[in-house]
Amino acid sequence: MLGRTSHVGRSRPGFTLVELLVVIGIIALLISILLPSLQRARRHAAQVQCASNMRQVSLGLLMYINANKGRFMPATVPDSPATEGTYPLGCWWPNELVRGNYISAPSLYVPGDTTANKKFNKSNPFRCPEGIEEEFTTGLITTGHDYPTSASNNRFSTANDNAANAAEGLMIPSWYMLNTRTLTASSAIVPDPAIGFNSTGNRIPPFVSFLSAATDQQVMSPAAARSMGKVKKAAELIMIVEASNNNWYDQAAGTYNGQALPNVFLRRLAGRHGRKTADGLNAYTNFAFFDGHVALYPTADFQHINGQPNKPDHIYQETIFYLNKQR
Repeated sequence: MLGRTSHVGRSRPGFTLVELLVVIGIIALLISILLPSLQRARRHAAQVQCASNMRQVSLGLLMYINANKGRFMPATVPDSPATEGTYPLGCWWPNELVRGNYISAPSLYVPGDTTANKKFNKSNPFRCPEGIEEEFTTGLITTGHDYPTSASNNRFSTANDNAANAAEGLMIPSWYMLNTRTLTASSAIVPDPAIGFNSTGNRIPPFVSFLSAATDQQVMSPAAARSMGKVKKAAELIMIVEASNNNWYDQAAGTYNGQALPNVFLRRLAGRHGRKTADGLNAYTNFAFFDGHVALYPTADFQHINGQPNKPDHIYQETIFYLNKQR
């Protein structure tokens, strides 16, 4: 037909190599710009989820305290013949909250299990989203590394993880710890009932952990008792921290590759969130308070300054670590 141009056999021109390289370069540039923002957004979401978990746990703990006439539970009690009168399977505070239905959390075991048959579950309110996952902790090398951002502070912990608890089907791993110190002869954490606090009572925590040598008499001693009546400033007194070691409050200097870090004070307080400091030793951590709120703090502000140990109770007016520091 006249006047019509034929397109048969004519191919459409494609992109040239230069055009493809330009497009690829633009995409790479956009990715390099967006990835850090996406990473920050992801980590911020994890920090918010961590705070939400801690709030849920703190509310469960307050429910337990209210149901027990204001009395606090111990953080840990050993599973030993000497304490079987008070805690036949020993005490691990997350277990007690779950056992009493104050909070719901998946156990490492089902009834009748053995300790070799652990089952991990990510839907655990005691789990920090930025902590090291359960299955990656076996064989983790942490020796010689003891500072807030170290791997040793990002793991989960259990107490009395034994055959009896496995058979019962109850063992809750936790990335969070109570505001506690371990009862020892030198730690001066137990107040003398006759005088209120002992003469060196500058470290009286809200919760007490008992060592393997503890007895029923020590666990039930009035001197070791804690209750809401001792909490004068619920919005300032710390209840739960991010940590993996139950005895997280340790005044000794931290270590890196076996070398002492004189500027690291709370070496077992976990810095899991936000940007690390220039030396890589500190970041940010969540605290849950006795009124149920959770707030984010930089771990670096709880360390040494000019080689002198700070009193953590005085670094922030609104953070108190010890019962006897309330004013």
